[in-house]
Amino acid sequence: MRTAQQKMRPAPQAEPSYGEATSPVSHRNRGGTLDACSFGYYEYRLRSMTALELNHALRALWPELNPEKTVDRIIAGNPDQVIEAVAVCWMPYSEALRQAVALGANTVVAHEPTFYDHWELRQEPQHARFHEAKEEKQKLIEELGITIMRCHDVWDILPEIGVPHEWGRFLGLGEPSKREKYYHVYSVEPAPAIEWTQRLASKTKSAGQATLQLYGDPQRVVTKIGIGTGCASAGETLFDMGADLAVAVDDISRSWIIGEYCNDTGNPLVVVSHGVSEACAMGSLAEKIRELLPGVTVNVIPQGAGYREITG
Repeated sequence: MRTAQQKMRPAPQAEPSYGEATSPVSHRNRGGTLDACSFGYYEYRLRSMTALELNHALRALWPELNPEKTVDRIIAGNPDQVIEAVAVCWMPYSEALRQAVALGANTVVAHEPTFYDHWELRQEPQHARFHEAKEEKQKLIEELGITIMRCHDVWDILPEIGVPHEWGRFLGLGEPSKREKYYHVYSVEPAPAIEWTQRLASKTKSAGQATLQLYGDPQRVVTKIGIGTGCASAGETLFDMGADLAVAVDDISRSWIIGEYCNDTGNPLVVVSHGVSEACAMGSLAEKIRELLPGVTVNVIPQGAGYREITG
């Protein structure tokens, strides 16, 4: 835990403390080209960056991002805190925040909300229990001396290294044959739905989900598998795109709607944990942050299914 003196930011300077400017620097990789000028930074002998500056740099990766509507913001802590080390996680559980500090981080980049609501900065939690838990978590964040920011909207849509691309790679599906924003369809070796579900389960097992839910005809031959991005993984949309088997997350798949439809029609639907489908993309997010913060330690807190599988 940091002392009050350690939490203090150095005295303000006229320019960001990036060393003496000579010429702008661009980042080039499979995520595209990011010109440092595009968000006002000149990176040379980079000495420090604040949490807010990192937030701006990440948001600049997707120029079409709506700055008024995005949830990619500083969520808690001091926006002006100079970054010492970073921890990346899918879900900023209280335990994950403690792990971050144990790893030496004073900045956490999380994909999902800290305070129990997607629009956590625009409205209070709806239930009194959530409100009480939010107050307790805010105290914990203060005690730990960390700043939390969210990288959700950008990482859900960024080409090549964002969530849908990393999810497809995690499942071993190769490159998509069709893409529509958050949705990908892959051409695969023909096999019954149950066989493909078993193959997918062999992949998700490493992230804490050894069993998958399969709706529809288990013997239906599958030649195209569709996946989405978190809650943008509606089975009906994937079927419309030509998928024979749709992979959707639990947070969007209602058994009495899409589940019933698939059982009635035979269309195969595999339901996976939301966390399993997105935590696999936190490694590429950490890699991008390392590029933006050369010399700064960036760790990934391993996560996956947010629950424990219990068998009788």
